Amino acid sequence: MLGLVACAGPRTAHDRGTVAPAGVDTTPVAASMQPGAPDALVGGPFSGAWESCEGAPSPEECSRYLLVQRGERICGIWSYLASGQAYDGRLVSRATSPTQARRTHVCGRPGAETDTECSDGWQRIDKPLLLCDGKLGDLVGAGGECFADYQAAHASQGEWDRLLAAPWVQECLSSPL
Repeated sequence: MLGLVACAGPRTAHDRGTVAPAGVDTTPVAASMQPGAPDALVGGPFSGAWESCEGAPSPEECSRYLLVQRGERICGIWSYLASGQAYDGRLVSRATSPTQARRTHVCGRPGAETDTECSDGWQRIDKPLLLCDGKLGDLVGAGGECFADYQAAHASQGEWDRLLAAPWVQECLSSPL
C-alpha cells in the first residue's frame, strides 16, 4: 500500500486530453510532462499523483491519491491522516467526461472513506472525482460547483512500480468489477 510520502512539489501539468472509450489505449502524451511517470500511467486526465496539504502540519500528513487511467477506468490508491491515525485504501472509478468521474468501488482501512477492508472485498459507492482549474476534487459544493483541493504532486518511481504491479490494479484496468 501507499505509504505517506513527503511531497517534492507539484508537477508542471496533468494531461488535459479527452477520455477514450473503455478498452482503448491513448497515446502517451503526458509522459514528458510528468517526470518519472511510467507510460502505463498516461491513459487520461485523471492519471497522476495528487495531494492536498490543506491544514497538514507537515508534508508527510498530506492527503493523497495515486491514480492510473485506461479509457474510462480509473484505478488507484488513497491515503489520509486523521486524529493521528493513517488511513489508506483502493478505489475504482469510471470517467464520464474529461473532467468528471464517479468513484464506484472503494476498500481500505475503515474510516471516513470506507467501512470495508480490502481483504473483505469492495464497498459500492457513488461519489465524484472532478478536475477543475488543474486540480483534482472528490467533493461537490452545495450548489454543484467543483471543489478541488488536490494539486498535482510527485510520486517516486517505486510508488508507480508497486501500484502498477499490484494484481488488483492489473485486473481493475483490464476487466469490469
